Amino acid sequence: MKRKVIQIADSTQLVSLPRKWAVEHGIKKGDEVEVKEEGNKIIVSTEKGEELGKVEVDITGLDRDSLMFLIRCLYIRGYDEIHVKFNRATTRHHKIGKEVTVISSINQEVGRMNGIEIIQQKENYCLIKDLSEGSIKEFDTVLRRIFLLLIDGANDIILGTSEQKKYLLEGINEKHNTITKFVAYNLRLLNKFGYTESYKTNSLYHTISSLDEIIDILKYVSRYIMENDVKPSKETLALMGSIQETLGLFHDFFYQYGNEKVEKISGERTAVLERIKSVSKRLSPHDMFIVTNMEQILEIVIHLVVTRMALEY
Repeated sequence: MKRKVIQIADSTQLVSLPRKWAVEHGIKKGDEVEVKEEGNKIIVSTEKGEELGKVEVDITGLDRDSLMFLIRCLYIRGYDEIHVKFNRATTRHHKIGKEVTVISSINQEVGRMNGIEIIQQKENYCLIKDLSEGSIKEFDTVLRRIFLLLIDGANDIILGTSEQKKYLLEGINEKHNTITKFVAYNLRLLNKFGYTESYKTNSLYHTISSLDEIIDILKYVSRYIMENDVKPSKETLALMGSIQETLGLFHDFFYQYGNEKVEKISGERTAVLERIKSVSKRLSPHDMFIVTNMEQILEIVIHLVVTRMALEY
């Protein structure tokens, strides 16, 4: 879309904002917008998020996990009001093989999301509303918290397993829930506002989603160890430690970019994969379950490295 430049006096030049964009973002007379120069481009942005308003969904027929995922998706998408309808008071919880109430499931998911609350609740309906005013300025701080909690979780699973400290393994579930809350919030910010440097938005979205996958892996491995009272072999513990160190290397690389760090991560990943091949026949089924699940973190990390490269240039 093209706009003509209007000359005012000798020194001032004006360009009008597209009406549709201004209306979508609630721009009114007297409001301030951010103007940023990038080479031959000028980027105009606002701290006001995309106004998606409300959405209405019928969750009848969805199981407990699926309805929770749907609510999370709508929250991440950026809706300010979510109207939830359902015809049955209960839903299937496949993990425990029982029926649970729909309202309790919705409440549990809303409790994991930052800034939203259930403000109206009836027999077959509830209204979820965003009561906060998020800002993309919070994004970087929240991302650092996600990283720190993730590194803590990786450390806890090593220490909790090697020293049989069950409370550390149990605590990973709480870290998972907190990270899930922060992840959803940051993805919502990206959807509503976009990152301050717009070209980084997609890469950061992928990064955060991948970190969410890693904490899921740690949660499932810690849960497996506790439920089966597993005492991993020394070889398994050593491999877990190496994978945890690779995750730490990526954290350092993400905040302090350097080619030598890329090479180190790549080398460590290859070395660990070769060690897994060499010991796999000697490992017990329990050890193999742990190693094969933890191994997935290496693949996620190497993809994250590629994404981090894209953020640099």
